Amino acid sequence: MLAGDAGAHPRMRPEDSLRLQLRRGLLDRGRVLATLLAEVLAGKRIEARLGPLGIVGKPGMRPEEKLRLALDQVEGRRKLLDAGDDRFGRCDDCGVELGELALQEMPWADRCRAHSGVSRPG
Repeated sequence: MLAGDAGAHPRMRPEDSLRLQLRRGLLDRGRVLATLLAEVLAGKRIEARLGPLGIVGKPGMRPEEKLRLALDQVEGRRKLLDAGDDRFGRCDDCGVELGELALQEMPWADRCRAHSGVSRPG
């Protein structure tokens, strides 16, 4: 540190910046899910809003159950990221890396396209 730089923060490495961006994305997603869960618990019908958010569950699951499952997924990914666990950013089924761009778009992802159940455009 140079004289006059007292209190300056150390320079962030690119991976630190990405980690913060991913963590922020996870926290934002958690807030959205928690807000929806609060609405469900208050008696509001929000089923139509779940699909566009990619929140699906097994047939017969109540919206509350789907939201709790999604919140658990986000929290699990946040814990892996915070711990520096190399399972973050990899498919839980096959271990393939999901890629930085995919994680920037959806940091809570835990499956590759092949294992996500999402069909590929043909």
